[in-house]
Amino acid sequence: MIRNRSRRRLLAALGGVLMLAGAGTTGTALAAHFRTVLTGANVPGGDPDGWGRFRFRIDDTLNTLCGDLEVREIGQVTSAQVYRGGPGEAGAPVVDIDLPGSDNDSDDCDTIGDTLADEIQANPAGFFVLIKTAEFPNGALRGQIGPSDGSGD
Repeated sequence: MIRNRSRRRLLAALGGVLMLAGAGTTGTALAAHFRTVLTGANVPGGDPDGWGRFRFRIDDTLNTLCGDLEVREIGQVTSAQVYRGGPGEAGAPVVDIDLPGSDNDSDDCDTIGDTLADEIQANPAGFFVLIKTAEFPNGALRGQIGPSDGSGD
């Protein structure tokens, strides 16, 4: 038992600092990771030699979707969006993704709201990513969303 009052205060202060240090780490721990591989074969009349991927995470604390879109062998992207819909289904867009620049890559964070964040996390296969170009206005590339371990797969 510590009898010295100043030692008890010091230990209490140290304990408080340690608790506060851990408080800022919860956002990372609550991020769920997802990915999709994008191909023209997933779109009727899509780009036959195009390829892409979209890796993203949803932060359940901030209700944000932050992702990395990469495309190759397609024309200039005119639209990149996350849609609600299963494999082979048409759907409505729910999130706009920043268009890739001259390096065919974009990094983006969007606030998506609690309901949509929960829906995607509960059923990622119920959503897909669709990339459109001027040459393929109905869709150049498409991919269903699935879970990822967040390792950069």
